[in-house]
Amino acid sequence: MEMKKRFFAILLALSFILAIALAPAVYATEYERVVDGADVLTEGEWVELVNRADAISEKYQCDVAIVAIDYFTDDDPVEAWAEFAFEECDYGWGADKSGILFFISIDDREMTLLAHGYGNVAFTDYGKDVMNDNFIVPLLRDDKYYEAFSIYLDKADEFLALARGGAPFDIDTDEEYLAAEAKKAFKGKLALAIILPLIISLIVCLVFRAQMKTAKKAKAADNYIPAGGFNLTRQEDTYLYTTQTRTKREKSESSGGGGSRGGTTTNSRGYSSSSRKF
Repeated sequence: MEMKKRFFAILLALSFILAIALAPAVYATEYERVVDGADVLTEGEWVELVNRADAISEKYQCDVAIVAIDYFTDDDPVEAWAEFAFEECDYGWGADKSGILFFISIDDREMTLLAHGYGNVAFTDYGKDVMNDNFIVPLLRDDKYYEAFSIYLDKADEFLALARGGAPFDIDTDEEYLAAEAKKAFKGKLALAIILPLIISLIVCLVFRAQMKTAKKAKAADNYIPAGGFNLTRQEDTYLYTTQTRTKREKSESSGGGGSRGGTTTNSRGYSSSSRKF
């Protein structure tokens, strides 16, 4: 842990010196919301990302930050490193330390999205997974770090706007997911409604066919007429059977706010995360 502290102290000191040298009028805080300790950004890219991260953070009063390092100096998991960076950089807005951090180790090819405070509301477990799998990780696999950081800021802005509007991005509010699930369910019901009756009809026909294998064609109906001829003396109606069709009624499922599969799971320190190797 001491080695980790020394490593981050040096990293942050260098980053702060760089910030003052590049744009002293812009940075009034004691830390930057974009720390490029791995030197994967140009100066212009870094300044642009810092300005955007600052604007989003101040707009929603929730820190949106990025920390990139070269490699881990011990065997702690990426989530532990991200928590340490979040606290060492003094990220987190307000009393509940609200924020979201994109932490990445370039050489280890590991990353995590770490949320705290209101960040846990705006960035649900499902939301962080979608952000990683659909937008960030595909770019990281091609070593497009600036592009990955940029789309992360875009999505963070979008997710925070949804949360402030009362509908955080989650499994029960993701329109694309819900549309895909509805389409899948419709196809399943349609297939069941068409294929199952066909299968039943085929089985019935095969049974009847098997029972009729001993039948032979008759050229005349003489064999079915009594020797003295046919004389109708009595007529009556006989009830044989009734055909009844039953349709299963689907039960509706109730769901509470945030959905039974949605929401955010936090650890004992109040952090939630979604991590990936790339």
